[in-house]
Amino acid sequence: MPAERFFIKDPSFSVNKCLTLEGDEFHHLVHVMRLRVGETAELINGMGYLAEVTVKSIAKHSAELQITSVHTEKPPEYQLILAEALPRFTKLEYVIEKSVELGVTDLWLFPGKLSEKKDLSPTQMERIHHITLSAMKQCGRLFMPKIQFLPSLLEWKKENMPALGFFGDTDPASPPFLKALQSLDSSSLMIVIGPEKGFHKDEVAYMEKTLQLKGVGLHKNILRTETAAIHAMSLASSFL
Repeated sequence: MPAERFFIKDPSFSVNKCLTLEGDEFHHLVHVMRLRVGETAELINGMGYLAEVTVKSIAKHSAELQITSVHTEKPPEYQLILAEALPRFTKLEYVIEKSVELGVTDLWLFPGKLSEKKDLSPTQMERIHHITLSAMKQCGRLFMPKIQFLPSLLEWKKENMPALGFFGDTDPASPPFLKALQSLDSSSLMIVIGPEKGFHKDEVAYMEKTLQLKGVGLHKNILRTETAAIHAMSLASSFL
C-alpha cells in the first residue's frame, strides 16, 4: 500500500494508460515522498477512480505514470450540503478539512450579513482547493466535494434549495437537530451555519419565510461556528 495518494485531473483511468503528473503533486511525489522509477503509487481523479500506477520516468518538472490496475466507486447515494457563512479564514480551513472527512458532498460558502470576512482572495481560494484535496486523499474518499461561492443569503432562491433544509438556530425553542434527523425521509439535506456573530434577524426571517428552511438546535450550549458545522456534519452524515 503506497504511503500516500496523488491526484490528477483526468476524466477516466484505464489499464496501461500513461499519465503525466505535474505541479504540486509532482513535487510531492518526487521531493517529499521521494518515489523513484519502478516504484508504485496510487492515483485518484476525484471522480470515483482509484488507480495503482508505476513510475515510468521522472523529468525536471513532471513524472510519467503508467496505470497497472483500476478500481471505480459509485457516487454517494445522498447529497449532504454544508452552507457556511464565511468565518475567519483559519476557522474556514478547519471546517473544510473536517467536513470533507465527514462526507459532505457540497460546500456552499457565502458572506453572512454579520460575517467579518466578506470574500476570498485568489490565494485563499487556491488554499481551499488544496485543503479539500488533501482531506480527500487522507480520508480515502474518491469523489471530490463540489465547492460553490454564493452571494448573500438574502439573494438565494427557494427553487435552488434541496428537498430538506435546516439552519443552526440559537433559539431555545428550536427543535433539536438530532430529533429532526430521526424522521429523515430524504437523501438530500442541507444545513446553513452562521458566522462568528451568528445570523442577522433579516437572514433568519428570510430563511424561514422565503427559503422555508427549518431552524434547529445543535446543542444545549452555544457552539462556535466551526464546532457547529462539524457537529452538524457528523450527525447528518451518520443518518444519511
